[in-house]
Amino acid sequence: MTQYKMFIGPHIPSTVPPDIALSSLRRVDEERTSIEEPRASSHDSELRNDEPPTGATVFTPPPVSAIKFQLFAMNFATFLAGLNDAATGALVPYLQPAYNIGLLFIALVYLANFAGWTVAAFSNLHLHSRIGTGGVMLLGATLQLTAHAIQLSKPPYPVFVLTYFLVGIGIAFQDAQANAFVGGVNNAHRWLGILHALYGVGALISPLVATRIATTTSHWEWFYAVLLGTAGVNVVCITAAFWEGIGKGAQGAKERANKDLSKTVQNRTVLLMSAFFFLYVGTEVTAGGWVVEFLIRVRGGEPSHVGYVASGFWGGLTLGRILLADITFRLGERRMIFLYILLALIVQFIFWFVPNIIANAVMISLLGFFIGPFFPTGINVATKLIPRELHVSAIGFMATTGQAGSAAFPFLTGAIAAKVGVQVLQPVLVGLLVGMVGLWAAVPRVTRRDA
Repeated sequence: MTQYKMFIGPHIPSTVPPDIALSSLRRVDEERTSIEEPRASSHDSELRNDEPPTGATVFTPPPVSAIKFQLFAMNFATFLAGLNDAATGALVPYLQPAYNIGLLFIALVYLANFAGWTVAAFSNLHLHSRIGTGGVMLLGATLQLTAHAIQLSKPPYPVFVLTYFLVGIGIAFQDAQANAFVGGVNNAHRWLGILHALYGVGALISPLVATRIATTTSHWEWFYAVLLGTAGVNVVCITAAFWEGIGKGAQGAKERANKDLSKTVQNRTVLLMSAFFFLYVGTEVTAGGWVVEFLIRVRGGEPSHVGYVASGFWGGLTLGRILLADITFRLGERRMIFLYILLALIVQFIFWFVPNIIANAVMISLLGFFIGPFFPTGINVATKLIPRELHVSAIGFMATTGQAGSAAFPFLTGAIAAKVGVQVLQPVLVGLLVGMVGLWAAVPRVTRRDA
């Protein structure tokens, strides 16, 4: 395996595998031999602080061509996460009669998912210190594969709910490692945009396939065969990409794990960004997960038709991550996120107060488009604000606690909807968007230093 040199302190040389190095260390242009990130425009007041403190770990990342297989594996894992997350909402109209349950019991799958993400948030760093990036990725992929195999068997509902706990842990482990890894490469804002756009692609495809299977057969559970097959490919890709590093933690990482986690949860920026991601991902999955049920119950739509509207939302989100990545970076992440939230609120109010299914389908797609860049942009900003030595711990913690919102808010929405109706979706989405404004305003500005 290719080794990349780093220097720990002023005089002590060491070498580490690239998967461990990239996920553990912040990039610095040591001898100006690495590819430089393009300079933002003069209008952007937010540039990455790339000057290392005295005596700090210095690392020059390998070129992307040297880690292309690891990047491919992580992108594929994120694609699979999108396939999984967007399916539940499309299958809700079929789960209810199959198990003879109401919305409150449907919402339990989100609660189980939330529990999985929470467990992963506090165990990710310790596992990474012992089995490395590839080991944690493979563990997560295996848990996800196991869960999909059980789901395909159409188990009793309590068991079906528990599979979402396994899925939550599995995706959380993979998500945390992927964000930390990709956040450390050159031009991270672009690579993070691609990573999360592929999540959107998976989420775009998922409702289309799930709705098609559920409406043309009497076996909605067959959709999990699609997830099972894709999860099998995911395990193979991760194993091949990280074979030499699986089970190998970074030297000294076990001793640092508790200390780094303690520093992470006390860091104000980490807590603010975690809360921002918690609301953001909650918005994303609540909208995509409950829009179909809203259009059926409130707008009177047919399940076989409106089931595809969820794909419009995820398609908009994917396009937003692809088309807005560079614009957001060049014009300034801080101001652009505020603008996107304003636009998202406008289309959300139109969605709420215009009782027309076609108009609603267009507005939900635009909502996805405007909020699409939030997660990759937030991760990119966080790497500028958080000390380099905490990047693995901090990014993993933010990704997992933030993604826990993908389970918490859909569950709360479902629990409230069981009492007062699914029309509660609209005020919930508005409240989440408004909450993001306050949290984003509280995130510190990054001091500009010209390169």
